[in-house]
Amino acid sequence: MVLKLFELNESGKKILDCYQLYTGSQPIKVQRLVPAGSDRQYYRLVNKDGDSHIAVLSDNIEENKAFIYFTELFRELKFNVQEIYFVSDDSRIYFLEDLGDLSLFDIVQEDLKKGALSQKTVSLYKKAIEELVKMQISSAAYVDWSKCYQIKEFDRESILFDLNYFKYYFLKVSGVHFDEKLLQNDFNSISNILESSGNKFFMFRDFQSRNIMIKDGTPYFIDYQGGRKGGIQYDLASLLFQAKAQIPESVRDELLDYYFKQVETYIPVDDDEFRNQYYYYVLIRVLQTLGAYGFRGLIEKKSHFMESIPFALNNLRYLKHQAKIIQQFPELFKVISDLSSSDKFDKLEFSEFTVTVSSFSFKKGYPEDKTGNGGGFVFDCRGIHNPGRYVEYRTKTGRDKEVVNFFKEKTEIDKFLNNTIKTVKPTIDNYIERGFSSLNISYGCTGGQHRSVYCAENLAYYLRKQYKFQVRLIHRELGISE
Repeated sequence: MVLKLFELNESGKKILDCYQLYTGSQPIKVQRLVPAGSDRQYYRLVNKDGDSHIAVLSDNIEENKAFIYFTELFRELKFNVQEIYFVSDDSRIYFLEDLGDLSLFDIVQEDLKKGALSQKTVSLYKKAIEELVKMQISSAAYVDWSKCYQIKEFDRESILFDLNYFKYYFLKVSGVHFDEKLLQNDFNSISNILESSGNKFFMFRDFQSRNIMIKDGTPYFIDYQGGRKGGIQYDLASLLFQAKAQIPESVRDELLDYYFKQVETYIPVDDDEFRNQYYYYVLIRVLQTLGAYGFRGLIEKKSHFMESIPFALNNLRYLKHQAKIIQQFPELFKVISDLSSSDKFDKLEFSEFTVTVSSFSFKKGYPEDKTGNGGGFVFDCRGIHNPGRYVEYRTKTGRDKEVVNFFKEKTEIDKFLNNTIKTVKPTIDNYIERGFSSLNISYGCTGGQHRSVYCAENLAYYLRKQYKFQVRLIHRELGISE
């Protein structure tokens, strides 16, 4: 069965037109990839030979141009980034090398399920750090900073923006009381200290394990369109204090030492000064991250960001006890102490987005909605020719080969199924983007044995192939749940 994976809306047609212009043919498969925190849309395009490209669609032209500029420069300097194959005339669409689906974050999460980071994973971090230092320092002499997206340098104004982002989008909704004037005085002091100290090179800005793809054991970097001139320790802080990576303190220390040694091969540095500045940047990054989680999670209700809040607060607790620099700023220290002792966010539980696909008999009523959310989709399969009318199929189900062959040869059930996929897919993508936790999709027929089972089976298979969220399959009348 060939499923249509791409809705031919206006944007979709433009992507396919660009693909035709670039390759002279059309892809045989188009898979929409799940977005992270941005409004960019990503698609995997596969041709008849099995070769694939990543298509990116974004209306933010200036951001696109910054990414394209940095990528072309980094490729010229032999850094590990994707190759750009095609850019549309209006810069809204571009095609990239497909690095696969495995990120360093995926590897870390698998390790955490086993209880600890493996030495192999730590080695991957070190490889990424080697490439990061090379990119940060070696590229600085070649970068045209006027090409940066919106902000050319992580200066005093940028630092204050990050600190106030935390104040307005997390602290003010946390329930913690504070003196706004005194806190702003602390923020001003921090920004003044960092603006007047340290060397400034290329700063990746969002250097975390989700933005490090692993291909053939080699790290490749993505999503550096926010790059600018700035203190290089910020990127290391972003990597080592990524909330959900949960890197143990001993490994953080090991990687900090490794980073320091790599930097020393390029420029002379003072150990004490370098590490002191590093913890300032850790502080800023952790607070900025909480601001992002507050905005994207608490305000926009996106579950991925909401469930990261307890992990980010753990980083804040670490800083309170380990980073002596915080004690210089009395109101900020008070805020951090109060947040650290609060259990408000630790008690929150956020479930992974789950799609429940069910088959059922209309004679026995609709499937029960156990989420309490209501809604979802119910599709009526009773307009499809029923194999249950024939003796040889009455003891079989829509999972059996004989019934599947019947549907292929004597019905248009696949056309019906494809239409239901086209109907539900925009809602699924929207729910993921908005951080919803669940969606129910049900197929009903007379007995809940043949037609509805076939459709539910194939939709569940499609969703598991195309997405990474949890798919629960229930054949109610067969007593099957998987």
